Amino acid sequence: MAGSEPPAPLLLLMLLLLPGTLAGPVVVDRKVSAVLDKNVTLKCLVTVKETVTQISWEKQEHGTSDTVAVFHPSYGISIQGNYLGRAVFTNPSLKDATILITKIGFSDSGNYICKVVTFPLGNYQETSTVTVIVEPTITVGGGPEPLVDGANETVAAVCTAANGKPEAVVFWETDLIGEQEQTKIFAPNETVTVVNQFKIVPSRFVRKRPITCVVIHPPLNTTTRVPYLLDVQYAPEVTVMGYDGNWFVGRQNVQLKCKADANPSPSAYIWSRLEGQLPDDLQIENDTLAFNRPLNHNDSGIYICDVVNIHGRRKKQKVVQIRDPPTTTPLSTTSSPTYSTAGITSLPAFTRRLPIPPSTLKSVKSDSLGTIIGGVVGGTLFLMLVVIIIVMFYLRRRRTFRGDYYTKQYTGTTEIQKDSQMDVLQSNRIEPYTDYEKIERKLETNNIFQDYPIEIQKNEWRSEGNINNRYTEGVEIPIDYYDGRKIPNAPQYVHDDYYDENEDDLVSHLDGSIISRREWYV
Repeated sequence: MAGSEPPAPLLLLMLLLLPGTLAGPVVVDRKVSAVLDKNVTLKCLVTVKETVTQISWEKQEHGTSDTVAVFHPSYGISIQGNYLGRAVFTNPSLKDATILITKIGFSDSGNYICKVVTFPLGNYQETSTVTVIVEPTITVGGGPEPLVDGANETVAAVCTAANGKPEAVVFWETDLIGEQEQTKIFAPNETVTVVNQFKIVPSRFVRKRPITCVVIHPPLNTTTRVPYLLDVQYAPEVTVMGYDGNWFVGRQNVQLKCKADANPSPSAYIWSRLEGQLPDDLQIENDTLAFNRPLNHNDSGIYICDVVNIHGRRKKQKVVQIRDPPTTTPLSTTSSPTYSTAGITSLPAFTRRLPIPPSTLKSVKSDSLGTIIGGVVGGTLFLMLVVIIIVMFYLRRRRTFRGDYYTKQYTGTTEIQKDSQMDVLQSNRIEPYTDYEKIERKLETNNIFQDYPIEIQKNEWRSEGNINNRYTEGVEIPIDYYDGRKIPNAPQYVHDDYYDENEDDLVSHLDGSIISRREWYV
């Protein structure tokens, strides 16, 4: 039928299906988590339009209901049973029945019913389920046995999340190489204890390295991190310090100190000397051996420091050598005398001279003498080196001389390279003549004495000694002249009798070689 309204039951169903209409006349939290020993709030809001005569809370347990709290507009509030003194209405009215329960215990878990009594329609009610959550107790510590350097795999640290409800998640965060081992312990009250052990092979190098225990409790949505430093015990590592290598006779206020890296701390320091007993006048204070007197040569020796703890005894020795005292005497530290200039009006030539200790003057003179001797020796060596260089240069120049044996002029290597040796010799060759005038004309033609005046050339040439000299210089002698006279039908070359027995037969050649005079013309 057009325009007709839907039936009443269908309209009620449609209203119930609309958003926001599912909430009934009593509004509560379906699930509530309560932390042990903490407080919890149970909400109950009344939206009915009928007349409300009473509001109450009841707890269902083992199939029965026990009254917790009642609010009556005429008779007031009533708290009953185990909740007396622990439960209270937060805003008592006929529209709000919310209560607060303090000091939650395990027995507070269960279903709680908010009941509203109306007139004339009857009762309305809703249920809240309370779960008691136990926050775990977190503890972090070392293993049952101490970690000792060099031992086998040992429990290094233990992290415990005890009596949690529900159980917690426990693990270790670390960059060390180790093994995590977890165990769980269940209690009758439904709590769980989780234990996580971290195992490593102990080494002294991991001492004081941090590791972190992480505990996550999902119901509380919390994450707890607890850091822990590893503790590894080991025998002492000993080092003796204090000796700087400059202990000399007379030095004072020196000491040897024994440094020990040990865990636990050393229980004793024992000083000794390898060669025998320690001197009685040395002072020993635990890790320090003090020389409270000037040093002497008898203090040289090998000193030993022994360190003891519960894991062993280790020692270290130090070789001490006492040197002779320094040879240089330090300048006097006493202040020089002062002089008063009061009353002096003019000081034109006043010069102040500081006193110098005799030891300082002696050292200055010694240094000056050493400087002079060093300078003389250096200068002598330098002069010798210069002389050697000059002599070598002179000898080398003589060996490499190239020139005209008649004029003593250097001709260079170009002319020698152009003509062969025989050509050079033959270029100055003199044909045999029997007449002196012809010989002289021949000499003038060949220009052998071109650098000499004519009279000197003639006079020089006629002397027998000059002929010999010219020959020694590489000049060929006329073949018909011998012993200052003409020789008819003379041979082409000079006779061997011309040479003196004691005369050197060798002569330098143009290319630097040395040949025999007798073989010159062969």
